[in-house]
Amino acid sequence: MVDYPEPVTDLIRRRKSWRSYRREPLSEELKSSIRGFIASLDPPPFGSSVRLELVDAPLHDRSWTPGTYGVVRGASHMLVGILKPSDMAFEDFGYCFESAILYCTALNLGTCWIGGTFSRDYYGRAAGITSGEMIPVVSPVGYVTEKRSILDSVFALSAGSKNRRPFSDLFFKSDFSTPLDKQEAGEHAEALEMVRLAPSAKNKQPWRVAAKNGGFHFFLSRSTGYRSLFPEVDLQRIDIGIAMFHFSSTAASLGLAGSWKRMESSHGISAPKSLEYRASWIPQL
Repeated sequence: MVDYPEPVTDLIRRRKSWRSYRREPLSEELKSSIRGFIASLDPPPFGSSVRLELVDAPLHDRSWTPGTYGVVRGASHMLVGILKPSDMAFEDFGYCFESAILYCTALNLGTCWIGGTFSRDYYGRAAGITSGEMIPVVSPVGYVTEKRSILDSVFALSAGSKNRRPFSDLFFKSDFSTPLDKQEAGEHAEALEMVRLAPSAKNKQPWRVAAKNGGFHFFLSRSTGYRSLFPEVDLQRIDIGIAMFHFSSTAASLGLAGSWKRMESSHGISAPKSLEYRASWIPQL
């Protein structure tokens, strides 16, 4: 369980994507705190090789953060996520990166998941990536401005992050034919609600979850043609990892023990062909 200074549900609800920052570098104490948190993280659920680096991105005489094509302004530091591709690496990556994002939120710092509009070469050099490693996502880290820049406002509006799907569109009983309501979800309702509030690329909310035999089984509902935009990086599987972290960290905070597993037969759940099984949270009895 990740140890935050306040309830993880409060952090999930409070965090917003932000691309406009004050030109004020983080103190050495804050940078040390973030790096200490990153170093203390447990291995991800499926043991993939994931590492996170907080790197400096000096502004010099520029207003925009280097390596972001002008999309991010004022931030002097970037959280860089690095992985070695493997079977469940993207889910593990999303799981780890979101845990660090929420820690930055607890420090009252702004962040923003960025999967496309950044230079992988620039941040690859800054983070010292090695052969076989890749950078799927980065995030600025810093003190947000009182108002968004015009470009930031356009991004926020186009993302539609405030427009989340209803609970009944995302969570189901055993075979995806019957929606699961909050009352039926019982003690796991809050964990599922945190999944519903999770960030995702273009706010696609690609997760679908089936509850069966006490477990919760996560499936991916892909957006048509979306993968072709980023052929080397599966952003929607990263989204599944974010949702997994929201679920398990919330469950742990409520005293609900469980662990992640990948079932060969998707736990006997009959799912539409449009859904791709990814992982299951199995309660500890």
